[in-house]
Amino acid sequence: CKTAAEERQVISRECAAIRTAFAEDCKDQGQFRHRNVAKLLFIHMLGYSTSFGQMECLKLISSVKFPEKRVGYLGLTQLLDENTEILMLVTNSIKNDLLGHNQFVTGLALCGLGNIA
Repeated sequence: CKTAAEERQVISRECAAIRTAFAEDCKDQGQFRHRNVAKLLFIHMLGYSTSFGQMECLKLISSVKFPEKRVGYLGLTQLLDENTEILMLVTNSIKNDLLGHNQFVTGLALCGLGNIA
């Protein structure tokens, strides 16, 4: 983008597309949810509001697939702060991951817990 106005326009268009994809992912069992959360992480790094993706991070953390869980925990550490109500919902998923048998998932839970505490 050459100007700030052009960047804002591109970001708002992409955020609208991501919102639509999240709504459609509910029907498609979230096939591309982790990609859209990764896009939101980039948009967040640019300084734009991405609060609409917080619930999607929780859905990814609850996933059984490791790549989705990894992006979910990354979104948890970046998009959520200590004032969000979603953190109360995340505690059960973190507890389950800490008690799990996969050392990599347990490591993700520990890193996520350390970053939000």
